[in-house]
Amino acid sequence: MRVLVVDDDQDLVDLMEMCLTTYQGWDVQAVTSGVEALRRCRDEAPDAVLLDVDMPELDGPGVLAALRADPDTCAVPVVFVTGAAEPDLNQRLCALGAAAVLSKPFDPRRIGAEVALILGW
Repeated sequence: MRVLVVDDDQDLVDLMEMCLTTYQGWDVQAVTSGVEALRRCRDEAPDAVLLDVDMPELDGPGVLAALRADPDTCAVPVVFVTGAAEPDLNQRLCALGAAAVLSKPFDPRRIGAEVALILGW
């Protein structure tokens, strides 16, 4: 599987990339901005996107809205990974079209298995 990881925290991006590659054997691409995420999705057609909510310039919900509005990317599953603790956040993000919302901090050994279960891989 080809997965795009998007988070403005480079250390977290590196951790997720290592975990998903090591434990799942996935082909992982990683970027640190929402704008770059849109470009990569259009150019490389990932099988899924793991996306942070709070990012500068273009936040996660903005990325998701742009993906859903583009016929070439509208079907790409998006799983949010967030440290935000808003009670209704999961419901709002899923209403926007997210497949699921996972919490930070996450178990590095389990994140890939959780994503695979959510997406039916």
